[in-house]
Amino acid sequence: MIEPCYKHINQGKRSDLNTDPPINIYTFKSKIINQQYIIEVLYFKYDILVIQFFLKTHRHSEKRFSLLIPASETKENNNKHVFMLLNTIVNIAKELMHKNPKASLGFMGAPKLKEQEVAYNGENINPDNTIKNTSRHRVYSLYVKRYFSPELFTHIEYEDSSCYLLKNNKNDLLDKKTADSYLNETIESKNSN
Repeated sequence: MIEPCYKHINQGKRSDLNTDPPINIYTFKSKIINQQYIIEVLYFKYDILVIQFFLKTHRHSEKRFSLLIPASETKENNNKHVFMLLNTIVNIAKELMHKNPKASLGFMGAPKLKEQEVAYNGENINPDNTIKNTSRHRVYSLYVKRYFSPELFTHIEYEDSSCYLLKNNKNDLLDKKTADSYLNETIESKNSN
């Protein structure tokens, strides 16, 4: 386990609705910022697990992945919190891979609200509304390179859509072409909703 981190709880499968893909829920509370987090793990074909997280207070917002922690937090507390948050996510990812040794992990560095503004960031906004090289994508990408060995995972970075896939080298069903196709299908289905 990577320390320091938050103590997380596996809440199990989401039971309030029959979701496709299935979603497993984890939670933890940050004593640093006095907020609770929800981590969702989505289970896709080819043993692809997508991890996404947000503050519990933002759970009903369509922009929950783009919203930031309250501005009242000091920079020092914020930096410590982000470090512990990312360590917690890595620990959950490692637990998931222990349960499924062929699992590949994916994520998107959701754009901050400002990065979604055409006047501020228009040159990075794609026709499909994905956003190139978000600040979260840059941070998360550096973090996974530190904790997930290229001997065990092929690191596939999609800077144009701020997505990242840690392709498990034990997973023979998932190749780069399939991963690319799957990413495009996922983006298209999200845009059609």
